Amino acid sequence: MHKNRAVVMAFLLLTLPCAAQTKLVPAEANIRFSEQISNGPAGDCGCFTMQGAAGDFAWNLYHPAVERAATLSAVADVSVEHTGNVNSTPYGLTLTSVVFGPRAAVPARKTSLFAQGLIGVTHGSGSEFPHGGSLVSSANSFAFDLGAGADYPLAKRVLLRIVQAEYLRTSLPNNASDWQNNLRLSAGVTLKFR
Repeated sequence: MHKNRAVVMAFLLLTLPCAAQTKLVPAEANIRFSEQISNGPAGDCGCFTMQGAAGDFAWNLYHPAVERAATLSAVADVSVEHTGNVNSTPYGLTLTSVVFGPRAAVPARKTSLFAQGLIGVTHGSGSEFPHGGSLVSSANSFAFDLGAGADYPLAKRVLLRIVQAEYLRTSLPNNASDWQNNLRLSAGVTLKFR
């Protein structure tokens, strides 16, 4: 018993200097306003707009010591868009998406450009979705998000997300193909942590 405690204490004492030298993993958090064009009823575009908010948190997996170099990050993105009226129907739609995946960023003059590919889930609510011959008010589906954007530095740790453009593909039930194409444009503020 005492031997095990001694081994654990020795291990902790040996790793303490290493732990003291580790740095905080570079990361950034973003919050933005979003405008989304979605397609609705089956058979044709049936396009309508939605407004909402989105945010992401990015952990830098590869961040070189050289300033203004390319980075690779793991991203978690959450968005909520809403409309009170889908193409003059008596119902609206709230679309909540949670997606994860990689982001690559490269410096370009004063801005930083990035591209990302994310997958996850979408929850549609406050609407009408076909299910087993009847209509339900909510549904879940797979979500696939491809996007790109640009950040402009305002201060050392504050960036302006000038634009973020994304193609979001969802597969909520709609009595036809059971998939939707969504185009989302957003802008906001990014905070860096190091």
